[in-house]
Amino acid sequence: MEFAYVSMMCGGDEYLPGLETLGRSLQDTGTTVPRVVMVTEDVSADARAKLGEQGWQIRDIAPIATPIDDPLMSRFSNTYTKLRAWELDEYRKIVFLDGDTIVLRNIDDLFERPSLAAAPDFLLPDRFNSGVMMLEPSRPRLAEMLEQLPVVGSYDGGDQGFLNQIFDWYALPSAHRLPSAFNTHQFIFQFIAANPRLRESYLEQIRVVHYTVQKPWRETVLAGGSELWWGIYEKVHPEQQSRWREKLHTLQDKTFEKFVGRLVG
Repeated sequence: MEFAYVSMMCGGDEYLPGLETLGRSLQDTGTTVPRVVMVTEDVSADARAKLGEQGWQIRDIAPIATPIDDPLMSRFSNTYTKLRAWELDEYRKIVFLDGDTIVLRNIDDLFERPSLAAAPDFLLPDRFNSGVMMLEPSRPRLAEMLEQLPVVGSYDGGDQGFLNQIFDWYALPSAHRLPSAFNTHQFIFQFIAANPRLRESYLEQIRVVHYTVQKPWRETVLAGGSELWWGIYEKVHPEQQSRWREKLHTLQDKTFEKFVGRLVG
């Protein structure tokens, strides 16, 4: 087994809709690469069963506690568990995808990249976003990172800030730096979709959309990409399709487009 797509669920079942949608999006690209989801013990048996039925291989892992004692950073309390991806050394290379991403076009070519490969972050383009990463698992490398956790720090309080301290990504050869099409934030996707010139030249290049601002399954999304995400989720759960819901998601995206249009108009 050389390759795998990997994601994670920890801290309960909150991300189950995200994993279901991500899995279906990967399936729709025609990839034959296996899908693995790392889960902690607080993920329910029902959620595990659903993911297993949908083609995910379940991998039990132990959580990694955040080293940062700051209540303001509590939303990152589970993200360090992502480092367990380096434990999956039965695979030569893996592509890690956050549970709030969807894949629009086949990304198997990522396995041809050198490790670590990632796309730039939206706010800090000289840092990488850890929501999509191609990496080579290594238990010794993980052990080194766990030793460094208490001392290295994190500029954003989560795994992304820590990993950017560990990997000097921006200084690596260009093959390590993925185009932003491999990790496009949903509000950027919606802006491109609404702009005729950008839509014509760039929309078809986007491979992965990342819902970094709002999660479609748990709140009203006013940052774009709502209709796109729900269109995939409803393939998994056709019983939730409704004309009213479809109109709502279209309205949410149009509201975002009008707001941005006023800002840049």
